[in-house]
Amino acid sequence: MTEEYGRLLDTDIALLEAVRQAFMRDGRPLPDWREGAPEIQTFRDRVRRVLLPLVRPDELEAATRRVADALSGVGLLQPFLREQDVEEVYVRGGEVAVERDGRLERLGEMAPASYWEKLIYRVAEQSGQAVTPRHPAVLVDLPGGERFTGMLPPLMDAPAINIRVFGKTAHTRLRALGAFEKYESGVRGGLDDIRDTALRERVAALPAGPERFLAWLMASQAGNILIAGEFSSGKTTMLNYLSGYIPPAAPVAVLETFRELQLAPHLFTMRAVAPSELLPGEEPRATMEWVLNVVYTRANPAAIILGEIVSRGEAMQFLKAANLGRRAYATIHGGTVAAALGRLEQLALAAQPDMGLGAVRSLVAGGLDVVLYMGRTPQKGKVRRFAAEIVRIAGLNPDGRYRLERLYSGWLSAPSDPLTEAWEALR
Repeated sequence: MTEEYGRLLDTDIALLEAVRQAFMRDGRPLPDWREGAPEIQTFRDRVRRVLLPLVRPDELEAATRRVADALSGVGLLQPFLREQDVEEVYVRGGEVAVERDGRLERLGEMAPASYWEKLIYRVAEQSGQAVTPRHPAVLVDLPGGERFTGMLPPLMDAPAINIRVFGKTAHTRLRALGAFEKYESGVRGGLDDIRDTALRERVAALPAGPERFLAWLMASQAGNILIAGEFSSGKTTMLNYLSGYIPPAAPVAVLETFRELQLAPHLFTMRAVAPSELLPGEEPRATMEWVLNVVYTRANPAAIILGEIVSRGEAMQFLKAANLGRRAYATIHGGTVAAALGRLEQLALAAQPDMGLGAVRSLVAGGLDVVLYMGRTPQKGKVRRFAAEIVRIAGLNPDGRYRLERLYSGWLSAPSDPLTEAWEALR
């Protein structure tokens, strides 16, 4: 049965600080998240005494419960750990969500971002971990076996928390979920694959063709996309637009070397800005590889959006993300689809030259589903930016080359050679 979850009132923030200050003056630490029920009850009684002169008598018990719960255990997230059907708890900024049976339930803002930031610091301090601006994250196993991950600015744009809650009765639960039964493939290639009704209607209303296909690909979470094109061809603009079709119930992890993407506001996101690699002599700090391998694999994202691939570190991390089994999206420069894939290979090999071209191509073919090539062409004094090609990567041929299937061409006729045409017209 779902518990009634506490939400902090605006007035509670001052009460929280008053309790913290009172405990500091008395030399008493706040309860460790490993404390048992008797210690928590003692703490609640002390909180009541601190609040007694600060709140009205008829509000004392409710305020005591909210403040004590917010400052003990893992705070306002503690009740979720007692529920049998909760699999994951998320905090993004101030918003909280839980995952039940694979479905995300967004609960809205339960406390301001400042509360969650203090909670992350408290969990880190009590676990003996140092949270610093260069490594602003804490990874802790809680007493019940739950896995706590907390991330802070400046790495993140807002506090982010994940708590992975493992099943209390794993075998019985697996059977109840039908883990040993056979099922049809989840994606069938139609609008019915889009679970969210409002999103399905939006995609259905689009004109048939490349726009509806790409929107379906995002809304159904059916494949990974690399958006390629030359400079200023609209790659990032296209990724921003398509992000509006990611389901609102899909947790999204965004990783960039500098903040550039302007994603759809409805998304449930966590965003990190980190260098792809450290320069010689640079002080150690969180890199893109560290964020992806150590943090994002624990944050359970449904989709990972990597900003523009311009360095060897970004290329390899995108390929790793694309092969995690969840959705991955990124942009890259390239004058053609083949040139973009060749550049991705070249950068990845520069990151790990010992892998060899065959292994890199296996990562590309295994992780990428579609390449969208954005064209940029002059038309009578104006520059047109458009979806020039949509190509599916259908694996590798026996000779190790990509098996490419062109799904769409935005050209009315085959592109001509402008220099030859100009010579004929101008001579």
